[in-house]
Amino acid sequence: MSFLKRLFSSSNSEKKQGDQQGIYFYVKCNNCGVITRVRADKQHDLNQGDSGNYEWHKTIVDNKCFRRMETVVYLDREYNVTNTEITGGVYVTEAEYEVWRESVVGGR
Repeated sequence: MSFLKRLFSSSNSEKKQGDQQGIYFYVKCNNCGVITRVRADKQHDLNQGDSGNYEWHKTIVDNKCFRRMETVVYLDREYNVTNTEITGGVYVTEAEYEVWRESVVGGR
């Protein structure tokens, strides 16, 4: 559980200041290594279950190899991530995304 908090808490708490409706996730493709930033809208993208918790189902495709990454994210009532499932990729932190992005942009 602490791993999930580290993975998602910093990026989502920082984004809450400027984007109250968005939750951000960063997914790295297992095939090409491209990291994709994805925004989930709290009002339109999340499914609320009977218990009041949320689920987010998404097929993510990066812009390099275009392989599908199927994902499900489970969130509690306060939008904290409680569990994740993903095929074809892995979740990374915002910091890892920023380092990767700088290496791609800086290398041009």
